[in-house]
Amino acid sequence: MREEPESANRRILVMGIHLWILTVMFVIGAIFHYPEESLLPSISPALGLTRHALERILFLLPISYASFIFGMRGFLAATTVALAIMLPRAILISTVSRDAVVEVCAVIIVGGLVNLWFELYRREKNRTQLALQKLAVAQGELQSYLESIQKNERRLAALNEVSDVLGQSLELEAILHAAADKVAEVMDVEVVLAFLLDEKTQGLEPKIHLGVSEELVAELSRLKVGEGFNGQVAQTGESLVVKDTSADPRLTREVVRKDGIRAEIIAPLKAEGRVTGTLCVATRGPREFVQEDVELLSHIASHIGVAVDNARLYYNQRIMAEQIASDAEKEKQMRESLTFYLQQVTRAQEEERRRIARELHDETAQDLVALSRRLDIFIAGGKGLSSQDMVLLEELRQQADKALEGVRRFSQDLRPSILDDLGLVPALEWLASDLEQHFGIAIEVQVTGSVNRFAPEVELVLFRIAQEALRNVWKHSEASQAWVVLEYGDDSTLLTIRDNGKGFELPERVADLAPLGKLGLVGMQERVRLLGGSLKMLSEPGRGTSIKVVLPKQVT
Repeated sequence: MREEPESANRRILVMGIHLWILTVMFVIGAIFHYPEESLLPSISPALGLTRHALERILFLLPISYASFIFGMRGFLAATTVALAIMLPRAILISTVSRDAVVEVCAVIIVGGLVNLWFELYRREKNRTQLALQKLAVAQGELQSYLESIQKNERRLAALNEVSDVLGQSLELEAILHAAADKVAEVMDVEVVLAFLLDEKTQGLEPKIHLGVSEELVAELSRLKVGEGFNGQVAQTGESLVVKDTSADPRLTREVVRKDGIRAEIIAPLKAEGRVTGTLCVATRGPREFVQEDVELLSHIASHIGVAVDNARLYYNQRIMAEQIASDAEKEKQMRESLTFYLQQVTRAQEEERRRIARELHDETAQDLVALSRRLDIFIAGGKGLSSQDMVLLEELRQQADKALEGVRRFSQDLRPSILDDLGLVPALEWLASDLEQHFGIAIEVQVTGSVNRFAPEVELVLFRIAQEALRNVWKHSEASQAWVVLEYGDDSTLLTIRDNGKGFELPERVADLAPLGKLGLVGMQERVRLLGGSLKMLSEPGRGTSIKVVLPKQVT
């Protein structure tokens, strides 16, 4: 890397000034060393001394100055000049030549020690500066690495939130409307549109819309596959980013420009590899969507596509079940059909949760562990670092440990392995302990009767109900204590979750909770009904809330 001309000129000027100072020092030293030639009084006799040792000692000043400014080369050059000045007097003029030569040697030796000290100091300073430079680079890398992990964590947390919303109901309209609000929140956009594909007409029907006019919705109801932005995505199955719709030649409906929509991302809704619709998010102001936004929306669209397919399957199975439920045999077929559906829906949802949990554990958590270990190494080997640097490293390590704890919690929350390995009772005890530790609510688990394992989908439904109920206790009830009671009976199994919180006014039917935004409670009832059981909720203001799930023995 070539030095700038201005910087080089400044450096030459500074070096020149130092050389002039050294020259002046040596001239003054020579004058005082040879007072006979300069007609100036000698320093030593003026102080009552008979030798010129003091004049020789003065040469330590230019020798030390040259060593400090120019290093070893400066020391050698200054020593040569000092010897050239001192030796003639010591050998030819001094009456005590031997002593004078020893004094000259002593001056040179002391100057050499001073130069050695400067060299050691300079090398240590260089090592420290190099270590600080490396530390600054490492800190930048670590900070960038941590920011990347935190972004990934936020993305996974957003996916988890959307997954929770989608898992709260099996009704298509409820799923889509709840998803629209959550998508707008996690993507930070004003407009959300979801189109479902009608395979018979090859048209796209807007099923949910948020932040747009009714005129735009009506105009887009006649959209065909291949037409416009959403039609192109439905045709290709690939996500699309539009920087400015008003200036894009692919725009086919003028009402979009009239409605003020600017930047867009459109992702395909897919189920089992086929396109079932599109999900569009947009802003009315300029925005530069990045690749991370596209990936996040694509993942969300994938979740919604699976949920929509499950909801359609649920609807078809329910219609079929209602048609064949005329007698006992047909009722049995209905139950078997609904149980099969529950297995399919549960399997699809849990596979997605398991995939996210695996991604959290195998990728993000391992990266955070590696980051934390690197920070520990930096902190342990932080000799020569300032206290400010050590504090910064410690803060980075604490952030990494906190993020690691959150990622592990997300992973366990999504799919606790203890449920598969040990069964429902240990999983409920783990859930209670985990929530008690993190949220400070005392949770007691009580089990009565003869404990036995249920079918995997039944245990999973009971666990998710307990998990959702205890989350509601933490979020809404302001309770200090909760109880989870599992009773194994001869004819049925009873799961009760109750708390001592503030309670609330219950509507006449649990289904009436959906318009109030309490989709989790509605989703609990739907799953219990699919198992052939029943769910009862009791709550009064100031007297807490209780949820009771009863499953007949033939189901479990």
